[in-house]
Amino acid sequence: MSSETPTSPPSARPTRVLVVEDEIEVMNVLTELLTRHGYEVVPARNGVAAMVAFTAPEPESPHVVLLDLGIPLESGVSVLSFLRNVMGSGLPVVILTGLTDPEQEATARAMGVSDYLRKPASPQHILAAISAARASST
Repeated sequence: MSSETPTSPPSARPTRVLVVEDEIEVMNVLTELLTRHGYEVVPARNGVAAMVAFTAPEPESPHVVLLDLGIPLESGVSVLSFLRNVMGSGLPVVILTGLTDPEQEATARAMGVSDYLRKPASPQHILAAISAARASST
């Protein structure tokens, strides 16, 4: 009898999370956290890179987005608007931001985000928000 842990069938793919974060240190911590918990991370360091990632073909497209609002080139709200209005997507989005503007939060919530977390958020809160967002979309 083998003591190895059984693996998932080859068809079972991990949940792919598009992490949109411009701060490299934060991106590294999020990537490590999510990877350690079985997620596949697709990094995007700015709004334009995030928008490109949304147009990826099905096998590479994200299942959940973890989005910072304070990103360069296109704001997080612009990225969210692109996702909802241009792509017509119901893709679950979890906001993780250091911004405290109540108007931005209200706008994001009105655009149907799954959760809105403020930095610094605990790893448990981040994982729970992503898990809940993914569960609500399947």
